[in-house]
Amino acid sequence: MIQKYPNLWSYHLINSFFRVIYSNDEKEDTIMKTIKKLEILNVTDVKKQKVAAYARVSHQDLLQSLSEQISYYSKVIQNNPSWEYVGVYFDNSVSGRNTKNRKEYLRLIDDCRKGKIDIILTKSISRFGRNTIELLEIIRELKKLNIGVQFEKENIDTLTTDGELLLTLLAAVSEEESKAIGSNVRWSVKKKFEQGLPHSPQPILGYRWIGDSYKIEESEADIIRKIYELYLSGTKPTQISRILNDEGKRTRRGEKFSRLAIYRILSQETYTGKLILQKTFNVKEKGRSVKNTGERTMYIVENAHEAIISQEIFNKVQEIKKQGNLKTPQTWCLAMGH
Repeated sequence: MIQKYPNLWSYHLINSFFRVIYSNDEKEDTIMKTIKKLEILNVTDVKKQKVAAYARVSHQDLLQSLSEQISYYSKVIQNNPSWEYVGVYFDNSVSGRNTKNRKEYLRLIDDCRKGKIDIILTKSISRFGRNTIELLEIIRELKKLNIGVQFEKENIDTLTTDGELLLTLLAAVSEEESKAIGSNVRWSVKKKFEQGLPHSPQPILGYRWIGDSYKIEESEADIIRKIYELYLSGTKPTQISRILNDEGKRTRRGEKFSRLAIYRILSQETYTGKLILQKTFNVKEKGRSVKNTGERTMYIVENAHEAIISQEIFNKVQEIKKQGNLKTPQTWCLAMGH
């Protein structure tokens, strides 16, 4: 087929147009397609963070709270698919101001140093520690190990930029609150002593604490009288314990009598109707009670309750003990402390 063009210029223009189209078609044919497949990352392929929790209560009455904390944190950690459950470390009936007595806390920090933990969860700053200086030292050490502590109540993560600043301020407040509470408790204890009342009435064989004084429990009082009578008749403490055990008699805790238990009863002024308050006191550095040898004021309350043993009989027993040079174990000084 012969096409006519008006002029030569038109021919060249049309020819150029088709060459351009043809050229572009060639380029499109030579482009190589590259397809990359992006795999969906499985959660199980991600390295899980090892997470532990720390819980603490400072009084026996709060043990239920401790149990609830342990259950709560166990569920929180195990329900997070990106976390690996390490465990819940807990201390009960210990102060947060002295870390030396918090065995589980020390074990937690030791496990952190061994690389067993990446994150620590805890309820609040006061639960983790009340000594600001010690608390910050530990937090900074853990931070260097890239271990974060998350305080739930204050909403603080120690690995964040402002975490340590907030922690410093709140820890200082927590420590002051602790000191204030401690001061109030000491004041309350002192007031009770001045009123002739024990701070925490101890369970004593032969008595029950009812209201604001000890009341005689007759079935047990007979055991006390028998112990003193046998001893005054020359029966040795070991023999007395054997006699009582053979009769099926038991201590206040439901245990068999021992030689030591007999000595304690023979040394207990409470049976004369007298109370000696603050015979022992707590030393926070040692984490235990020690005998009061003049470091604290002692209070002697005469006729605090009805006596089971007369003062005369009690004094005779003490004289016999001295004459027999009977050495009592050091633990006796803590017996029935108030």
